[in-house]
Amino acid sequence: MRLFSAPFRPHRAGRRCALLCAAALLAATNVMPAALAATQADAAETAAATAPAAPLENTELRALLTQRTGRDDPDAARGTLTPERVEALASFYETRAFDPVWVRDGAPTLAAYRLIGRLEQAARDGLKPRDYALPEDLAGMVGRFDARKAARFERALSAALVAYADHAQAGRIAPSSLSKYITAKPERPDPAQVLARLAVSADPVAALDGFNPPHAGFQALRAKLAELTRPGAQADKPPVVPGGKILKEGVRDARVAILRDRLGLTPDTPDPVNATDPADGSPRIAAADADAVHAGETETSAAETPADDATAAEEAAEATAVEAAADPAAADTAAGPQADTVDPELFDAALKEAVLAFQTENGLHADGIVGPRTLLALNAVADDGMAVSDIVANMERWRWLPRDLGAFHVKVNIPEFKVRILRDGEVVHETRVVVGKPSNQTPVFSDEIDHLIVNPYWNVPYSIASQELLPSIQANPTGYMARRNYEVLAGGRVVSPASVDWQSVNLRSVRIRQRPGAGNALGKIKFMFPNRHSVYLHDTPSKSLFGRSSRAFSHGCVRVQDPFDFADALLQLDPQWDKAALQRLFGPNERRVNLERPVPVHLTYFTAHVDAAGKLQRRPDIYGHNARLTKALEIEGWQEWQRFAVAAPVQRTRSPARPAATAAADTREVLNVREQRARTFRLRQRGSNDLYR
Repeated sequence: MRLFSAPFRPHRAGRRCALLCAAALLAATNVMPAALAATQADAAETAAATAPAAPLENTELRALLTQRTGRDDPDAARGTLTPERVEALASFYETRAFDPVWVRDGAPTLAAYRLIGRLEQAARDGLKPRDYALPEDLAGMVGRFDARKAARFERALSAALVAYADHAQAGRIAPSSLSKYITAKPERPDPAQVLARLAVSADPVAALDGFNPPHAGFQALRAKLAELTRPGAQADKPPVVPGGKILKEGVRDARVAILRDRLGLTPDTPDPVNATDPADGSPRIAAADADAVHAGETETSAAETPADDATAAEEAAEATAVEAAADPAAADTAAGPQADTVDPELFDAALKEAVLAFQTENGLHADGIVGPRTLLALNAVADDGMAVSDIVANMERWRWLPRDLGAFHVKVNIPEFKVRILRDGEVVHETRVVVGKPSNQTPVFSDEIDHLIVNPYWNVPYSIASQELLPSIQANPTGYMARRNYEVLAGGRVVSPASVDWQSVNLRSVRIRQRPGAGNALGKIKFMFPNRHSVYLHDTPSKSLFGRSSRAFSHGCVRVQDPFDFADALLQLDPQWDKAALQRLFGPNERRVNLERPVPVHLTYFTAHVDAAGKLQRRPDIYGHNARLTKALEIEGWQEWQRFAVAAPVQRTRSPARPAATAAADTREVLNVREQRARTFRLRQRGSNDLYR
């Protein structure tokens, strides 16, 4: 059976119905997209009306920051608008379509006014407010700015803020411009990050202040600067003791009367030798402790009062008190003429005791003699501007240090001849050091101690070998080398000194080193932080130099007085090593000890600091760094620092032409090369008492 054998043909009425349905469906599909589109358009219009409008680009600010305005720009010559800084500002504002930060509705914001006020107080940070001042026509503007002035205000304030942040964090002077020995590298802030940080901060003034060093030493100097520059501070300063010859017991000088006034001694002041503390009757002025002082004028040991003398003094005081109680009138009679006989210009025993007490209290070499170092301490806050300039210069040097010194770190202060180990801000070890002499200065920089060497070799530097050792070696190569425990290396292996032609040898082709052992220039241990200067901390056989008040004798390295006590403190974070463990390594061979965690080390040059008692301590400018820095900073009175520096910059002048002389008068001593080198060696030996780096 076949189903639908013929084509299916719907009925005519059915075809008509189908056509009508299709037409209706087509009409519906044509209408719905139009209605939907209208609905979507209405929604978009509503959203556009309610959404915040995108900021319009500030064309005036864009033009000031991106176009060369030339003569049309009244602020083009301002110091804060350097090409590099303007370029950085343009990059920052471009990310925000040049929308201003410090101007809204044509007027400065409250944050802008507060920041301007903080810039005006830059002097308290050791900076100059005029370096960050806005143009006068903008600073004194009242009311709303026009578009042009609003853009100028925005640019000027942002540039001033960036300049202040840069100076506050990294300093105004590039350290390396002052000396080849200063290679500290301060980290300068990114201008865009400075503005971004200030723009979003809830307290922009605190954020701006945060670019100053966070270190306690800097903050203490800033507080001392405020104290010395406050209104009326000049009237409260003690008298200035003028410079001159050394003052000591027995000397008669008009300056002695000023010294008495400076130390609070008057004709009716009780003798400090016999003065007692009213609370417990103990002597008011203790004997000087020579081991606790370090910066005096002479090489004599500290004066100490013998026990018998102290006892006699106490008995005399008691006898005087008994006599006074028995006969007050006689006591008054006896006291009167004695007070009248005090010569204010005579340096007597009572004044010496007062000087000893002052030296001990201020960490000086206590010998009772007023020389340059004690005079500097006496005038620390009374020298009419020198103390202020010293503080400002040292605040600048704090900015050269890393922001993070390390929770555990080593700090060498060159002018103080001290090294300290600090942990969480507290000094855990302190000892004396010997630093480089002015001709071979200890450099100023930061690094990390990563290993120690026990029983070190001393590789003699080329400068010392060629200038100081060579004449002696040429005279007797084998004998001299044997006496000093030296050996010679050529091509990386030890060779006999006799195999080298010392008269014509190129010392750069051979290496001289001193074997470990007694008399080794580096002693028994050195503390290594590989650096471009090839300096480090080390032991030394020249122990007597630590007893001197001024200890600038080395060729650049830092000699540590108690190296194994120092090592014990340094290794406190490495439990497997201590002083005893290191001493067990003593022997003829080098032994290297790697630190588990490298320790930051900072070789610094601070001539002023505030001690734990809040007193300003100052030290001489042994390398002349302060003299150069105060001049570069244009600090008032920098000329005084040029005179005051111990090692003032050398002014080299061309030698005048020598007039022609007759053959009879022009008799010259003729020396061969060997004799000339020997003479040069002797002359150099006069200026240096050691050969150790």
